[in-house]
Amino acid sequence: MYYVKPLIADDVHYVASIMSETSNIAALHSTYHSLSEWKCIFDENACDEDEENFLICTDNDVCAWLKLNGLLNTDTAWISMLVVADKYKHQGVGKFAVEYAFEYLHSKGFNQIGVQTTEDNNAAKNLYIKSGFSIAEIKKFKAEDGTNTDSYVMLKILESKKYSLVIPDETHEEAYIQMMDKWEAVEKSIQPELLRRYSKSSGVNVSYSKWLQWCKDDRTTGSMLSTGVPCTLYFFVDDTGEIFGAIEINQKNTHRGHLHAGIVPWHRGKGLGTKMLESALGICRNMGMTSVDIVPYKSNKSAIKTIRKNGGTLMDEFFEDEKWSQRYTIPL
Repeated sequence: MYYVKPLIADDVHYVASIMSETSNIAALHSTYHSLSEWKCIFDENACDEDEENFLICTDNDVCAWLKLNGLLNTDTAWISMLVVADKYKHQGVGKFAVEYAFEYLHSKGFNQIGVQTTEDNNAAKNLYIKSGFSIAEIKKFKAEDGTNTDSYVMLKILESKKYSLVIPDETHEEAYIQMMDKWEAVEKSIQPELLRRYSKSSGVNVSYSKWLQWCKDDRTTGSMLSTGVPCTLYFFVDDTGEIFGAIEINQKNTHRGHLHAGIVPWHRGKGLGTKMLESALGICRNMGMTSVDIVPYKSNKSAIKTIRKNGGTLMDEFFEDEKWSQRYTIPL
């Protein structure tokens, strides 16, 4: 399973390693740069608001470097670099990185994405064409290694996906199982709690039909949770039926608040948590609530950022189970 993390200064050696591979030097018509040179390059661009750098990772290894720029533009941003390590080529890393770029840039309000690649880089051309790019211009290009070649400028319109919150039913079985198999392989503590399918009493994962029954029971009794407060779990899905996360809405406030949510690891950092919370707040309004409380751990900076974006105000904080938590209130 691939995931994305922002590139920080301590990770520049990964870029230096990938970019020093002979196949990548040839494909990009670049030249060899030492680690110290790469550190200087990134130090010089550390505060460049026009670009963002990411690493595509799997387990504890780095597969690729993705750089996006043109972020100060109003309409079109660009993939300015996508390079995959030799041992991860032909394994879907490029496709994953391009799709991440689509969702990241769309979440930032861009309507179009562009990329430029040389005429002889067939692997890159094929990847972008399969991903929906069209050739907009062919122009002469002088590469870093001095090669004069044709360059393809390719563009793609970023189409908006439709997301919604739905109550789980029988039609979601395959998507749920695929999601949980993937999620459980990388994280032990999956949130929201009701999303989990492991039965402590039997020591195994329950069937999907049994898990659906748990959800149904909680909507009326709250019997599966320590609070005993009835709650409803919603899947956050797109128009293809893929599950991107889930949110649990309590019918009344608890010590841990009204809402508990989580986005799958491979779709984090794309603004989807904000979209999911926006949808959940609409449901809460329809339930007659006038405000909701959300209680993230103080260390969960991404959750706090999402809550603040949706109008959350810090009310208090408390220490429990050896962790600091913060209580935010969002008026409805």
